Amino acid sequence: MQDFFIPASVLFAVAGALAFYLAAPGQRWLRAPLPPRLFRTLAAISGLAAFVIGASRLYPATSLAIVFTAAMACLTACPLSACCLSGSRLAALGG
Repeated sequence: MQDFFIPASVLFAVAGALAFYLAAPGQRWLRAPLPPRLFRTLAAISGLAAFVIGASRLYPATSLAIVFTAAMACLTACPLSACCLSGSRLAALGG
């Protein structure tokens, strides 16, 4: 049963990081950022849920490390993927 909690915790952490990224004014995925107050609150709730889900079966420090690692990986991958996609769009346009 413990195997279910780690992917669920990571999933909630990634969902929270995505919500936080898409609400940021400098995000590059959408034309305009999503409503900041709503999506930052949603990101905080998702991050807290990820911690609680992980801490229910793991040590709290381990759960916190998993949540922070997943969120940092997502927050690094989002701008990088946007940059790679815009670079490939420029190459396709001949620029």
